[in-house]
Amino acid sequence: MDLKWLETCAAAGEFLYGYFSVTALKRMYEAKPGCHITHEDVIAGMQELRASGSVLTDYVKGRLDDSDDDYGFFTPSELEGTPLEKIMKEADRTGNPYASLHLDKKERSFLLDDVPDDLDYYIPEWQETEQLVQEGYIRTPEMTKLEEEIRKRKGDPSPLISLWGKVSTDKLDNMESIHAVMDLVSFSSEGSSEAGDKSYEGVLKEMNRFLSYATAFLNNVNLRARRGWRPQELFEKTRPREGFIPTVVPGSVKAAGLLKQTEDQLRALGANVDYSTIDRMPVTGRYGERRMVKVGRNDPCPCGSGLKYKRCHGRGK
Repeated sequence: MDLKWLETCAAAGEFLYGYFSVTALKRMYEAKPGCHITHEDVIAGMQELRASGSVLTDYVKGRLDDSDDDYGFFTPSELEGTPLEKIMKEADRTGNPYASLHLDKKERSFLLDDVPDDLDYYIPEWQETEQLVQEGYIRTPEMTKLEEEIRKRKGDPSPLISLWGKVSTDKLDNMESIHAVMDLVSFSSEGSSEAGDKSYEGVLKEMNRFLSYATAFLNNVNLRARRGWRPQELFEKTRPREGFIPTVVPGSVKAAGLLKQTEDQLRALGANVDYSTIDRMPVTGRYGERRMVKVGRNDPCPCGSGLKYKRCHGRGK
């Protein structure tokens, strides 16, 4: 048994899952060529590492949930009231996205209660395991491409590394993540535009293009709240059936306009947007009032395409 490699896998397991079964750790360990281990040796090795302070996980007998086996599982050690509490609190203050796992009971409870029971574990390639432990993130082609796009726009891509950790551990919601990426570059009529178009339409087109790289990056960040899986992979795993295409139906004119801006990304994920009821959707007035609007055939289509309603989503009505 390679105890050092087991320690690396355990640290990565803590980062990716929070709680994880003995079998999941065994699979991580054996992802490296030439490495083989029994369930019993995983347990014994982890107990030895825990006794030496090399890992901060506790072994529990029994099942974590219905998807696990009977070999037991590992939980994040609770450090409140221990000599390590001060060190972990300082790590949390300096932005370590994993430190709070040992300090926040609500966060640990969330990982127990909200992770789907029937979701298996994402088992990283052994190189991904090493990179996560050594550098704090797992690089993907989408991350590399986004870094290139940021540099093209005279921005600094280095914050993406810490952003990966915050997104991975659910420290930022979807909109906060998008804003954090968009803030790394400047978009304005005075700023640089790859196509040289400084008009409002040109800048908006460039923003949407950059947004597609940002969403591709975020859709390929490993999520601890989803047992290490990436949103893009989860979408593929949970696709209901062959040939099924999910449909998004906006609930208001404003929602329809927002969906129109990201329609290409939704289609790339295999989803459609249904605008068939767009002429019967509520709108919000300047004073916050809600009302129904009747769209004339020659009025601009509410979806924001710029076409007349009769030539867009009113076609055939």
